[in-house]
Amino acid sequence: MSQDETRISEVEARALWRRAAELQAEAARRLEERSRELAPRGNPADTVEVDGYRLADVRAAAEDAGISPEFVDHALVESRNRALVEGTQERPSALAARFLGQPPQALEVSRVIHAPAEEVYAAMQRILPERPFRLSLVDHHGADPLEGGVLVFKVPAYSYTASTADQSFAYEMAWIDLKQLLFSLRRLDTDPPATELTVRGSLIHSHKLNMWVGGSISGVLASLSGVGGAFAGGAVGVALGIGGLAAGAAGFLAGGLAVGGLAMLGWRALYRYALRRGDKAIRNLIGSIAVDIETGGSFSSPKRPSPFQGFLGEGQGG
Repeated sequence: MSQDETRISEVEARALWRRAAELQAEAARRLEERSRELAPRGNPADTVEVDGYRLADVRAAAEDAGISPEFVDHALVESRNRALVEGTQERPSALAARFLGQPPQALEVSRVIHAPAEEVYAAMQRILPERPFRLSLVDHHGADPLEGGVLVFKVPAYSYTASTADQSFAYEMAWIDLKQLLFSLRRLDTDPPATELTVRGSLIHSHKLNMWVGGSISGVLASLSGVGGAFAGGAVGVALGIGGLAAGAAGFLAGGLAVGGLAMLGWRALYRYALRRGDKAIRNLIGSIAVDIETGGSFSSPKRPSPFQGFLGEGQGG
């Protein structure tokens, strides 16, 4: 029986987890010490200002701390891709985040596909431009999509007057106002070969749009409810001999705040529902790529001139 199949008790497992966490904390401490060693020393006036560390030094410091260079490279790709998602859009709005209940700034879905990166990339060429996805390549960042580069795709706009037969994916993306999706591949050091495919989309514009729409609806409902509350409160105040104006004002505030708060909570729930729909749609997209690989492309749409053709050689994008 191989070592991976060895059975251990729950007590032993908990002890192993605790020790692994201690080793990870110790690696982090060594890495912090190493970063201080790499920092410039001496008189700042005599030191040429350098922006940041060399990537080679970062990898070496991580390796000295017991962290595999593979994980450093993975973290670097993730960091750059996240910066692309968040940095190419508007600045995040704290007000919109509070209104929507602090949702994520980006929708991100990853899946490990048990195939080489070349096969995943080829399946993307067959699947993404075709219905129902109809994604169009508009930009790419990095020299090679097979080595961590990022492909930027435009999501087709959903038309309420056109047939919905070929617009199912656009419809799901319209729920969360996603206009672009970023795809990245990462080779995994496994046998047989496997590839992690990650799809990301910024939600910053979506947050702001939903704050304005949802806030406007909440405000209108609060105003209408407040007017009704004012009349009811004024009538009760007159009947009881209380100042009708004061009672009406109290009724306006109470009714308006209650309905406005409920409307905001309802909009938050609707937005969370939209996020779940978007997440499921992207997972289905990645699933279509995986199935295409498993079937050898037998059930893909007829091959058309690929928008990826000549992509690697032309060196477009950043």
